[in-house]
Amino acid sequence: MHRAMSHIDSSGPFDIMLSPQFYILKREPLPIRFHFQAKRLAPSILESLLPSEGSYEYFIFREEDGWAFIAYDPVEISEFLRHLGIAVEKISKVYFAQQAVNRLTTPLSLDKNEVLSNVQRTATVTPKILFPKETIYQDFSSEFRPERGKRFLESTHSVVSEKDTFILAAIFALFAIMFTIEGLRYRHTILSMQEKVSTLLRSYPALQSQYARANIEKKYRRIDREERRKREVLKGLSRLMLPGVQLEALILDGKHFLARLKSPDEKTVVRILSLAKEKRFKASRLSEKTLVKIEGEL
Repeated sequence: MHRAMSHIDSSGPFDIMLSPQFYILKREPLPIRFHFQAKRLAPSILESLLPSEGSYEYFIFREEDGWAFIAYDPVEISEFLRHLGIAVEKISKVYFAQQAVNRLTTPLSLDKNEVLSNVQRTATVTPKILFPKETIYQDFSSEFRPERGKRFLESTHSVVSEKDTFILAAIFALFAIMFTIEGLRYRHTILSMQEKVSTLLRSYPALQSQYARANIEKKYRRIDREERRKREVLKGLSRLMLPGVQLEALILDGKHFLARLKSPDEKTVVRILSLAKEKRFKASRLSEKTLVKIEGEL
C-alpha cells in the first residue's frame, strides 16, 4: 500500500503490505536475544523519530546484524483506506516492505511515477524518473509475503449482542482457567527466564537508560540523518523534472549532491531555476544554455 494508489481490488478479507511512506524504521545492533526483549525497548528507541501527535503500534523483527524496529499509526492507515472506500474490517494482517527488502534487487513498480527499490538494504520509494528508461520492473506478487505479520484490527462499532457477549466472556473465562493451570507448570521456567533478562539488563544498563542509550545510537544517528537527507534531496529533484527535462548526471556523496539537467527550451530553464530556488538548491546555467547544474549540501 502506497500513497499514490487509487484503489484496491479485493471483495473479501485481505492482507496489506505497507510502503515506507506509512512507517518509520530504525535499526539497532542490540546485544539481546529474544523478541520480547526487543519489543520492550521499541517505544524508547523510536521516540526521537516520531511526531508527538499520533498513536503508534510497533513491529520488530531480527535482521542479520541486529534488530529492525518499525513504528506505524493504525489511525492514519485506517483513514487512508476509508479514503479509498475500503472497510478496515476487511484487513487481516499487515506486513512491511522492509521485511521483503531482499526481493527488491529488481525495482518494484508502484505506479507511473514511483518505484520501490533496495537502497543500502532499506526499502525506499524512489521517483521512477531516476531509473533508465530501459529498466525492467517487477510486479508485486504473493512471493513478497513474509513469514510474520501483525493483525490489523480496529474497534469502531460493536457488532456483538449482549447475549453473545456473556457467552464469549464465559468461553474466555474457561480459557483463562486452562491457561492458568498450564502456566503453573511453567512457572519455574518463566522465573528463570526473567532472572536471565534482569541479569542481561544489569550487564547492559545502556538498554534501560535513555541518556546512555543515546551514546550507543550516536554512531548510527549520522548515517540515518544522511540517508534521510538524501531521500529529501531526491524528492526535491523530482519536482524539477518538468516535461521534456532529462537527467544527464546525478552524484550523491556523504556531504554534497550534484545533478545536471537538460532542458528542452529557455522557458523550461527559467522554470527550473525558479523551482530550485524555492527548494533552496544552488542552481546555475552551464556553457550550453539548455543545461542546468543543481547542487547543494546534504
